[in-house]
Amino acid sequence: MKPFFVFLLLTAAVFAKDLPKPERFEKAIAAFEQADKDSKAPKAATLFVGASNIRRWESLPDRFKKDKVINRGFGGAFLSEVLHFADRIVLPYEPKQIYLNAGGNDLHVGRTPEEVLASFKAFAALVAEKLPKTKLAFLCIPTSPSRWDEVETVRATNKLIADFIHAGGDKIEFIDYFPMLLGADGKPRAELYVDDKLHFSEAGYDVVTSVIKWQKEIKAIEARYSEKAAPKAPIVFIGSSSIRRWETLAADFPDKPVLNHGFGGSEVFDSVNYAHRLVFPFQPKQIVMYAGGNDLNAGKTPERVLADFQAFVAKVQAELPKTKICYISTAPNPKRWAQIKEVRAANALIQAFCAKDDRLQYLDVHPIMLAPNGEPKPDIFVEDQLHMNAKGYELWKGVVGPVLME
Repeated sequence: MKPFFVFLLLTAAVFAKDLPKPERFEKAIAAFEQADKDSKAPKAATLFVGASNIRRWESLPDRFKKDKVINRGFGGAFLSEVLHFADRIVLPYEPKQIYLNAGGNDLHVGRTPEEVLASFKAFAALVAEKLPKTKLAFLCIPTSPSRWDEVETVRATNKLIADFIHAGGDKIEFIDYFPMLLGADGKPRAELYVDDKLHFSEAGYDVVTSVIKWQKEIKAIEARYSEKAAPKAPIVFIGSSSIRRWETLAADFPDKPVLNHGFGGSEVFDSVNYAHRLVFPFQPKQIVMYAGGNDLNAGKTPERVLADFQAFVAKVQAELPKTKICYISTAPNPKRWAQIKEVRAANALIQAFCAKDDRLQYLDVHPIMLAPNGEPKPDIFVEDQLHMNAKGYELWKGVVGPVLME
């Protein structure tokens, strides 16, 4: 049976249920088309399409600066309506990547998980047929405080879609940020939503962004332990690229059970998000974190870096109250030397915070990385003038080594 014929059959099933007519969004769709006439949309872009959590994502271009981003969210949309308008707000762009987020409104009006799955299958079939080179990812249906009574239906729908995606190999990606929306009590974290308790706040979009950016790298870290178990009571190093690129970590501390769980480009908040996968399963006796520089480079304030580190500490201490946490100060480097004032401010805030808890330790690498003229030593960085070479890590080794637990 030809793919497009399958698509037609699935589409018929999608609209079998009595739903509001898709034409209710004609104005919104026409506005997108007019915008494209006024300013031609880029080809080979990354397209975000779906309901109101996409439409309201105003910070989207700033969060994915390396990509040409198109936002085609229309508030209140059903997944079936995204499918209905795909020939006008998806196919014409010939995007290299599509992120689809819809389905929650379908469930809210009584559609079943199976019906939402049918809509997704039809959308996936259309993309495969008309845009064979385009990558498709489904952003899981989120929960929220205002629709908490629907959570089991949401979970069931996400599982159906995830199972369908995983059965097809690596053709489609399922982006699962659902666990990160929940607090220690198992309910939605209030700070991730705006006052209507339905839509994401910027903190909520932080979560979604984190998973989009890092899901594959996190899975790769987890895959290391599929055949070889991690040591008991290890020392977990976590954070951004200066941790990930520390390739001599195990050799530098041969008598210590160190694990390198760094993921390049990450911010402090990303380690908060992934603590349940990169930290808790390993039950470490000690954690060494390096993160904060990317946060400041992205425009976050020193106070925000502190707040995110405090969130990481709180999350770890709730789960692992005896675990020691060491924070390596944000390092100076030639490439970001213009940000040194913010770097020093963030370091001072975190140092003061660590001094209040004997389970925390601040490791200051800042002084040893500066030359007599007060600027970064030029011979401890690779060509990008951001990351360290072997000489740089040798300096870090001297600071970190003495505090590692037996």
